[in-house]
Amino acid sequence: MATSSCVGYEAGKLFKNCPLVLVALALLLGSGGVWAGPPNSTPSDRLGNTSGGSGALSNNTTGGYNTASGYGALSSITTGSFNTTSGYWALFANTTGDLNTASGVRALYSNTTGSNNTASGTQALYSNTTGDYNAASGSYALASNTAGYFNTANGFEAMGLNATGAYNTASGAHALYDTTGNYNTAIGALALVNNTTGTYNTVIGYGADANAGTYTNGTALGAGAMLTASNSIVLGNTAIGAIYAKVSTITAISDRRRKKDISALDSDLGLDFIEKLKPVSYRFNDGDDTERYGFIAQDLEQALPTSLHETIERSEPGHGLALIERQNDEDRTYRVSYGELLAPIVNAIQQQQHEIADLRQALKDQAAAFKAENDALRHSIETLRVSAAR
Repeated sequence: MATSSCVGYEAGKLFKNCPLVLVALALLLGSGGVWAGPPNSTPSDRLGNTSGGSGALSNNTTGGYNTASGYGALSSITTGSFNTTSGYWALFANTTGDLNTASGVRALYSNTTGSNNTASGTQALYSNTTGDYNAASGSYALASNTAGYFNTANGFEAMGLNATGAYNTASGAHALYDTTGNYNTAIGALALVNNTTGTYNTVIGYGADANAGTYTNGTALGAGAMLTASNSIVLGNTAIGAIYAKVSTITAISDRRRKKDISALDSDLGLDFIEKLKPVSYRFNDGDDTERYGFIAQDLEQALPTSLHETIERSEPGHGLALIERQNDEDRTYRVSYGELLAPIVNAIQQQQHEIADLRQALKDQAAAFKAENDALRHSIETLRVSAAR
């Protein structure tokens, strides 16, 4: 019967014999709205929405152009628009957030009003509620983020514990895992994994990190490169034995306008200091058998005026003596900046030149005195000779 074919579904013959239904269906499709959706909303309220999965888009009222695929996906949304989800409970709590994309089980699960976020992976951006402009790719990437914004995390648990940090970029498993700081860039598995509140740091390489979580404006390049102070650059790990470049020097800023507390070096940072230095040859005890020439930091420290010893031992990085520093590690390893020896060496040469000039003047004075004495003696002898001749 014609009436029975209007009620049921026959493969390839949907409503074939029911012209009234076809007319009604044409009217619904021609209205511009999506006709399948929450029963209490009108076609105009559901403009451009697509849902697939139990509870998906079930509370939408006026939100438009949303796509929800998966059990409970976008089930709390009311007015948010232009959201796309694929996964079990993806974007589950979103209410008014717009322009979010979530792919994966519970991806962006807690998001309520955050917008312009992209999450791909199981529980990626799981805790995000109000944060905007975040991108997370990888299981649990940015999973703890709540209000942080403009973060990019790529990798398993990348920035996994970040809550409010902003403008961070992490690429690699566990990269920047524990941070709440801002403006950090970490590339490589476990890169900057221990950073907590540090800012403006950049590390590249597997395990490149900082030995404290609070440094600022540090750069570490290479596998295992370890920051130990703010405003510093570390090239490679402790196994690096050479740095190759076309040039042999680093050009440093030396503008008077950039400096303060300018004063001439004391005399005890001249000849006296240089004479106490003990140049040595040595090899590192880490397997690098290259013969090198230089100094031992402890010997340099003893050669310095005693007034500077306390500065070396007690001062924090950035507040001490650039020539010799104690590193902020368990052993408080000594570090020497050989370039800082140039000024004392020049001071010593100048002192030596002054001493040479004084000696020359003394010799000249002695020579003049000797000549005067010699002339006087000759005059006396000539006088005696004339007297004797009479």
